[in-house]
Amino acid sequence: MVCTYKLYLLNRHLFLDLPEGRALIDTGAPFSSSTTGRLTWQNQNHGVNQGGYMGFTFDKLSAEIGVQVDALLGMDLLAQTTLLFDFAHRKLTAGDEMPAGFKAQAYEHAPMSDIPLFHVTLNGRPARVLWDTGAQFGYVTDRKFVDGAKPQAGFHDFSPMFGDLHIPQSYVLPFTLAGHDLLETVGEAPHSVGGGVSPVPMSTFLRALDIDAIIGPSWMPRVKVWLNPQDQTFGLAV
Repeated sequence: MVCTYKLYLLNRHLFLDLPEGRALIDTGAPFSSSTTGRLTWQNQNHGVNQGGYMGFTFDKLSAEIGVQVDALLGMDLLAQTTLLFDFAHRKLTAGDEMPAGFKAQAYEHAPMSDIPLFHVTLNGRPARVLWDTGAQFGYVTDRKFVDGAKPQAGFHDFSPMFGDLHIPQSYVLPFTLAGHDLLETVGEAPHSVGGGVSPVPMSTFLRALDIDAIIGPSWMPRVKVWLNPQDQTFGLAV
């Protein structure tokens, strides 16, 4: 079944509207959640976690992002179908064939999940990056990825997994994905526990999974992104 949704960015986060309300599209979350415990996706009603996810509430998430959030659309539902993110036309198409102009290539999954991992060139270095549309900023696990980059003002972030994150400096890094040159604002992954679900810091957690970095959704308006979780392929096109 082909379904089309209005797609939009608010405060560096990716959203669409479902019958249950405003849903955060989170490719970095293994599971979906809503305030009601139900979520309508592709015209089917699904039972999901109710009230929050990994210890956070939607009140907390809404306060952190600065907009009302009623649901979280994670990879348990997103991975059931093909996805075309088209910011030029502000839409997400689910369930269709790959359009012309894309060259499909393989991607990996993060261990024990459907979360996408891409191979990129990050600031001139090869890197395995986790694609997390629920994140407003990217993170790197090694200072080598910011070598030569100009430090900029830091930022505050929040992650249910890693808690409150106070990043003293940020960097705008070039990265190349599927032949396209893009930019992402990143900070160094914290080396101390921030009060989230994870008992270890973000940097330790990511390195244990052989993940070099996280990228969020801020680069996506520059390209169209095709994802086929069934055969683990993706593609980018202008």
